[in-house]
Amino acid sequence: MSHVTKCMCEECHYNENFNCHADGIEVKSSGDNKIETSDGTCCNTFKPKG
Repeated sequence: MSHVTKCMCEECHYNENFNCHADGIEVKSSGDNKIETSDGTCCNTFKPKG
């Protein structure tokens, strides 16, 4: 399994100094259209801080 080394979502519980510390992540498409770039994806593992 690949290790996520960069996370730019400062509001995520798993983000520590821009490194993802989740045991694993799930990435999915963010819409119903055909995905052609990373802009059409989202991290489904996101958990808000707090």
